[in-house]
Amino acid sequence: MRSVHKRIRGFTLIELLVVIAIVAVLVAILLPAVQKARESANRTRCLNNIKQISLAMHNYHDSHNTLPPGYVAAPLFLGDATPTGTRFRNPVEPYENNQNLGLHGTSWMYHVLPYLEQSNLYELWRPDYNVFGNSEILYDNGTQLIWRQLGYAPAQAEIGAFYCPSRRSKIDNTTTFSHNKFLDTDAPQRLSTGIRGGGNDYVGCAGSGRLFNPQSRSVYDLTAEQIQFYSAQVRTPTNNFNQLSFNTGIFSVNSSVRFGDIKDGLSQTIMLSEAERFEGLRVPNQRTVDQVASDGWAWGGPSTLFTTLDGPNKKLFWGYAGSAHGDIIMVGLADGSGRTVTKSIGLPVWQNLGNISSGIPVPNF
Repeated sequence: MRSVHKRIRGFTLIELLVVIAIVAVLVAILLPAVQKARESANRTRCLNNIKQISLAMHNYHDSHNTLPPGYVAAPLFLGDATPTGTRFRNPVEPYENNQNLGLHGTSWMYHVLPYLEQSNLYELWRPDYNVFGNSEILYDNGTQLIWRQLGYAPAQAEIGAFYCPSRRSKIDNTTTFSHNKFLDTDAPQRLSTGIRGGGNDYVGCAGSGRLFNPQSRSVYDLTAEQIQFYSAQVRTPTNNFNQLSFNTGIFSVNSSVRFGDIKDGLSQTIMLSEAERFEGLRVPNQRTVDQVASDGWAWGGPSTLFTTLDGPNKKLFWGYAGSAHGDIIMVGLADGSGRTVTKSIGLPVWQNLGNISSGIPVPNF
C-alpha cells in the first residue's frame, strides 16, 4: 500500500513581498506615534525638572530670605569704566588655574544643590578653589581623597534634574552641543581627565536687555555712572543693557533678589528656562561663533544665565533660551509653576516676562 506524502507549501515570492510591504506600512504608521508618545513623556519629565528646580529655589529663599546669586564673582573687571563706556566682568575668573586667591565664578546651580538632595555633593566643593579647581580631580587633597574615589571632581558631577531628557540623559562630549567653551577653548590649561560630565540644560533668567559681551562671553556689569548715562539715552539694540530700569531680571552677578522685589508678580516673571544648546548643529563648521554654547552647571555666566532680549528657539545666540522640543520651550515662573511657551510668543510679552519690574501687565501666554 502506497504511503501518502503531503507536500508542505511555502510562501511564494509575491506573498513574501506583500507581507514585507504590510509590515513596512505598519511600521511607518506606528513609528511616528511611538516617537510622539516618547517626546510627550520627555516634555513632561522636562517640565518636572523645571518644577523641581523651582521648588529648590523657594526652599533656598525660605532658608536665606533671598534667592541665590546668579553668579558669584570677585571684583575683577575688564572693558571701559569711563562714564560713557561699558564695563564687564573678567571672564577668566572661573577657569583661571589660580587657587586659594579668592576666585569663584560659581553659578546659582551650585547654591541650590542641598535643596535637590545633593547635599553630599555640595559638601565636596572646595570654596577656596574656583570652578576650574573644583573640576580638576588632581586637586583633591582631602584626607579621604573622595574625589578620586568617585572618579570625578565636584563640578563634573552628573545631576539628573539638570538634564532635559529630549536632549540627553548625560553629557557626551563627542557631540559639540555639549561643548564647554570655557574649558575646551578659553582656558590656558586643560583638565587632566578632560570633560566627563557636569552639563546643564536649564538657565536662570537675568532680565530682558543685553547681558553678555559677545566677544569675551562675560557678563556686563556697568558702573553706577554708566547706568545713569545709558538710562538717559534713547534705547537702541546696542545700549539696551540688563541693568537698566525695566530690564532687570531675577539673577545677576552677586545678586540677592527677594520674592518681594519682584514687583510684576511671581506668576508673570520667568525664573528658569531651557538653555540654548544648538543640538541640531553638532558639526563645528556648521556653526557661527554665536552658535557655540557654554555648557556646565557650576559655571556662572553664559552656561547658566540667559536674557529674553530675543525670542526662544531661534538658534541664533548662545545667550538666549532654546529647547529640543521643536517649537515648544519649558519655563519656570517665580511662583514655582512650570509652563510651556511656543516659539511664536510675541517678543514684547517674552521680554516683559524676563524682567521683574517693568510695570506692564503680561497678557495670557
